Amino acid sequence: MKICLLEPAVARRQAEWIVAMEPWLSMGFQAEPIGRWLLRRARAGCVLAAAHQRAILGIVASQPDVLLGTFIALLAVRPQAAGQGVGRALVERVEHATFAHRRWLYVSSDSKNLAAGRFYQRLGFARVARLPDLVCENRVEILWRKKRP
Repeated sequence: MKICLLEPAVARRQAEWIVAMEPWLSMGFQAEPIGRWLLRRARAGCVLAAAHQRAILGIVASQPDVLLGTFIALLAVRPQAAGQGVGRALVERVEHATFAHRRWLYVSSDSKNLAAGRFYQRLGFARVARLPDLVCENRVEILWRKKRP
C-alpha cells in the first residue's frame, strides 16, 4: 500500500463511493458538494490516498491550523479494505506531518459510529467534547484530540 497526495480531479471523484457509506449516507450527504469540497482540499495539498495497484483504498482530508493543530475533516476507507490498516496508515501520515510543527491532532466522528470511536481510541485519541448539530441537525459529533508525544 502506498500513501500519496491525491490529484484534485481524482479527489473529487472519490465522493461517489464516500456518500454511499455510513455515516454520510444517513446524514444525507450528496456527491457533488462533497466532491467540490474534496477538490478544494486537494488543491491545498490536504488530501492523501492509500492506494494499491492504482486502486484507491481510502482517503483522508485535513485542515491545518485548527486550534493549535490539524483537523482530520474526513477519513474514509472502502468497505472491502476495512480492517487492513488503511485508516491507521492514513491517520499516522497526517499525525506525523502535524506533530512535526503542531501540538494537537483533532478528528470528529458521528456519535452513532461506535466503530469509529473505538478506532480513534486505539490510535491514542481522547474524547474531548460532544458537538450537537455540528454536521447535521439532530446528530451529535464527538470531538477527539491527540497530543504530540
